Amino acid sequence: METQAVTIQIFGRTLKFNCPVDEVEALNSAAKDLDERLTNLREKSPQVNSDQLIITAALNISYELSKEKQKSNEFSDRLKMLQQLLDSALNTNN
Repeated sequence: METQAVTIQIFGRTLKFNCPVDEVEALNSAAKDLDERLTNLREKSPQVNSDQLIITAALNISYELSKEKQKSNEFSDRLKMLQQLLDSALNTNN
């Protein structure tokens, strides 16, 4: 897999990563999102130190991810139920 060196800016810090070429755009987008989140947190809580802001942002992202996983699992369960209902209906008609 071919990689590319990528430089990103997050919260005033320059970071360099090697990234698969086809993931560069996603990495840049994620870095932009994280930078915006940290900037917004800084504006809301200017007295909080950078480490606390970074941990808060990470916790918020983790919470959002867990909620999305829960929604995905619920959706998957519903699809399985509908598939079983369809299979049952098709088997009843045969």
